[in-house]
Amino acid sequence: MADSVNKRKIMIAMDGSEYSEGALKWFAKNMYQKDRDEVIVLHVTDHRNSSSFGSNWMPVDPTMVHMAYKEEEEKAKVAIKKLDAILMDAGVQGNVVRAHGIPGEQIIQKSEELGVTMIIIASRGLGKIRRTILGSVSDYVVHHSSVPVIVCRH
Repeated sequence: MADSVNKRKIMIAMDGSEYSEGALKWFAKNMYQKDRDEVIVLHVTDHRNSSSFGSNWMPVDPTMVHMAYKEEEEKAKVAIKKLDAILMDAGVQGNVVRAHGIPGEQIIQKSEELGVTMIIIASRGLGKIRRTILGSVSDYVVHHSSVPVIVCRH
């Protein structure tokens, strides 16, 4: 077994998309060392859309907000089970951790809290205009992380 100095604590940010699944598979094939790596898969639930039920302009029925929030929670539970299965299928020993909030900010915060030595994240490969308008979680992580970040493109 490798000594603790050579241990790597690697966070793989996964949103349940095919792109993030591809990042995990890339890691498993190209980097994973069972005796050396502690793997943390992070899934972030972002409830910003449910709090306004998709509208920033109209008053919102609290019941609708509650229903949307509950629906997102159920989707997150399904995603967590899927991530556990993906880890197992890839032959990677790791833990799935869940966070709530803005994805980029949560990835950085959790990486600091957990003391990770590297972050792996997928990128959908949006064009410059879309990325400028919509923002990019991977861009945010690259620019705010204090540890190395590997961005896996499709």
